Amino acid sequence: MKRGLVSWDRNELPVEEMSARLDAVHALARNKSVDAVVVYSDVWRSNDARYVSNYMPYWNRAFIVTPLGEKPILLCALSPRVYPWIKTVTVHETIVASPSPPATLFKLSAERGWKRVGVVDLDGLPADLHEELTAGKIEIVDIPRTELRPAPTAVEVRMHANAARMAREVLERALATAGARTDHELTGLLERDLRHAGAEDVVVLVSDGEGPPIPAEGRPVGPNTSVVVALEYNGHWAKVTRNLAGVTSSLTSPGEATQLREILSGPYSWENAETAADAEATAIISLQLQIAANGRQFYYGDTCLQNKEGLRVL
Repeated sequence: MKRGLVSWDRNELPVEEMSARLDAVHALARNKSVDAVVVYSDVWRSNDARYVSNYMPYWNRAFIVTPLGEKPILLCALSPRVYPWIKTVTVHETIVASPSPPATLFKLSAERGWKRVGVVDLDGLPADLHEELTAGKIEIVDIPRTELRPAPTAVEVRMHANAARMAREVLERALATAGARTDHELTGLLERDLRHAGAEDVVVLVSDGEGPPIPAEGRPVGPNTSVVVALEYNGHWAKVTRNLAGVTSSLTSPGEATQLREILSGPYSWENAETAADAEATAIISLQLQIAANGRQFYYGDTCLQNKEGLRVL
């Protein structure tokens, strides 16, 4: 399956944290004069839904609808047989079967007498959902995503740090033991150990020093090998890169190394940080460096908190 076992450890993610987020969504609804705030979710774009209700789908499109003064309602097309499980790992108490989330939202609005509904990042919706929503009879108000989530909370930072620590420990141990002869074997060992450690999703890329990291192709593992591990732990992503040659660079001041910055706390699992606003945003980022040495390309990187004070490795 796409993800491993999804659970809710209330020591890691306290109920009080989710209550504070709900209060913030209600305040946003009042500020925008809307009857409810809607967040879209699918398997690739579940970060915002996870933030609001801790809902992390195995698959499926969904709307998380938060009425003013109430708990979020989940509109999804998953089988009712999984609803009891969903209720154990989210704040949702009400789940409505919804083959078409927009149609169900319109029906709910008619039943509740809602006239104005706020949709987070309206123009970022899939085209068919955008078209259906904006063709309805209720007023749809676009809510910029930065108003829902201006910056990662302290709990989110800690969760990303836990994910980064897991990736770092497993990757560095695997490279130190030299137990794999090919990148296929190395990828298998890493995924096994990361899944056992609690990762829900794992992506492994490998470079032989001649080109960028790519999925395993059966190439030998040797002194020029670099490995990228991206993993999801309880809905929070981390990305860590190491190389067998031990080539490193400062991540807080990477100097002349070619670098790639990706946002891990955005709407998607990870996305390139390309604009000036991305570079200034308070966010969890992946910083990956390409370092030239001995005629080869080595890769090194980690997960960082980016804010006005600079970068801090988590």
